[in-house]
Amino acid sequence: MNFLLVSIFFFQSLSNFLLTAEQAEVAEDSFSSFSDISVASFSLTIAESLFVHKDYFNAASEYERYLFINSENISGDSLQKIKFKLAISYLNSGETDKAERVLQELTSQNNHLAREAQIQFAKVYLQKGDLFKAKIELNDILLFTPEQSDTMRKEVYRLLGIIALQERETKDALNYFTLAQDSFLIAKTRILQKTTKKNILLSQIFSSIIPGAGEIYCGKYGWGILSLLVNSASIYGTVYSYQKKQYLDASLIFSLLFTRFYNGSRNNARDFAQEYNDKIYNQHILEIEKYKGCNKF
Repeated sequence: MNFLLVSIFFFQSLSNFLLTAEQAEVAEDSFSSFSDISVASFSLTIAESLFVHKDYFNAASEYERYLFINSENISGDSLQKIKFKLAISYLNSGETDKAERVLQELTSQNNHLAREAQIQFAKVYLQKGDLFKAKIELNDILLFTPEQSDTMRKEVYRLLGIIALQERETKDALNYFTLAQDSFLIAKTRILQKTTKKNILLSQIFSSIIPGAGEIYCGKYGWGILSLLVNSASIYGTVYSYQKKQYLDASLIFSLLFTRFYNGSRNNARDFAQEYNDKIYNQHILEIEKYKGCNKF
């Protein structure tokens, strides 16, 4: 009898011990899960704050941390929105390859963020300097997205206008900015169209008539004077040698010096005119790109 009571007591105590251990394990798992969720929520809060304050590099790191920790607890629209912001953070941090990878995933899915992701895809191509592919993405939105919002349509036209400016098609750019209803970009483009430029052909004609005149026309006075003096000296040397019946010297001076300096003056005039035009154009483009963060597109 005593042996039976002792056995019952022993097995009951063992059962209570095992139950307590199991409960402790469940509690530990719950605490671990709660801890992971807390860390993930904190990372997301930090990421959102950094994103709002345009600290895109650190925002991308926090979004990555959040997705890694919380990968099993997030899906659907919430996941797509996080990945969309991650892609924008990559893009604005200059990590275009990472942005392209995430955007590729988003555009392949049929959801409401697909077209927004496609716009960001166009921006990736813009940053890479691939204007052709950027235009394909943007025109695809215009042609195959009838339900596009007014905001989306204006953004597409604005980006197409920026591409046109980079291609030096100011007339097309003005048309796009007009469709985008962006008064600032319209005004800047009109100023750019009216900006006085140096005529490349005219600069070459000037230097063909008077060596150095084309350079002076382009504002390169030192080069113009130097070209005039060198060409004048080579002409003088040619005439002087000819008058002295030193025909070999005259031909050498003419062919090796005068011809070289004369053609060099014409080429310099052409290059300086192009350089002047590029400088003026790029100054206006820089002002435009600073507007609304267009340098980040």
